[in-house]
Amino acid sequence: MSGRAFAVAIALAAGGASADAGDTGAAVEHDDAAVSDAADTAATADSVMRCMRENIPERLRLRELRLRTEGGDDDGRELRALVYLRRNEGRAAMTTYVEAPSDMAGTAYLWRELESRDETFVFIPELNRVRRVIGSGADSGLFDSEFSMRDLQQAQGAFSSGEQSLTGSDALDGRPVWRMRFVPGPEEPTVYLHVDAAVDQASCVTLQAEFVDGNGVVKRFSADPESLHAAGGVTYARRLRMHNLRNQRTSHAELSELELPESLPQRIFLPNAFFLGR
Repeated sequence: MSGRAFAVAIALAAGGASADAGDTGAAVEHDDAAVSDAADTAATADSVMRCMRENIPERLRLRELRLRTEGGDDDGRELRALVYLRRNEGRAAMTTYVEAPSDMAGTAYLWRELESRDETFVFIPELNRVRRVIGSGADSGLFDSEFSMRDLQQAQGAFSSGEQSLTGSDALDGRPVWRMRFVPGPEEPTVYLHVDAAVDQASCVTLQAEFVDGNGVVKRFSADPESLHAAGGVTYARRLRMHNLRNQRTSHAELSELELPESLPQRIFLPNAFFLGR
């Protein structure tokens, strides 16, 4: 699986496990002795990663994504959108239809992951035209928020190379969590030295993550454990937060009515047709 294959809707929505979100039992077999034993620790880290990745859906429809950012030019302005996502042969494509605010309603975006690069297209209703977005990609904040596709991928340990290790286990807000460290490979297009994550043992959803560069923590991601929800064999958090310590901006995302359809229309993911149908 390509490390970049987790596009933003999956990274926002899918924690991976089919366990009941209210269950406090572990989703992978473990015990305290295994954490302290070097040989067993590596195997447990692999089990955690499998639990996070195995149940990533091939297709999803998110009926409503609400996104709000505090700080910056549009402080407190809320965006509302409908999102479709598909993975095909390890690569992702995502189409977003903006429904609010009113000055953006009708705008549609298509993001596709190619073998060596990403590409983004935008449909502008006032011009009735599709434009290719130059310079956009997985590192850009979604709708000028602090949620970027690559950050959300990395919060799930989704580097295409590098190392994933289990550094311990404890409790977060009363929930047992695995402490994971994700270290990118030298060829990874990221500014981070590593990402430290707290992974819920019951659902394998990342509840917290810190993105660290050479000067310390850059961003902190968190998922509200009270918002964990199981649907169609996938457990996901409905309320997410990303705080940038450098610019002091904070973005909040809320997800509603995630569906896992058996198929999606091909036109939704084509540059010459994605804006025509939902």
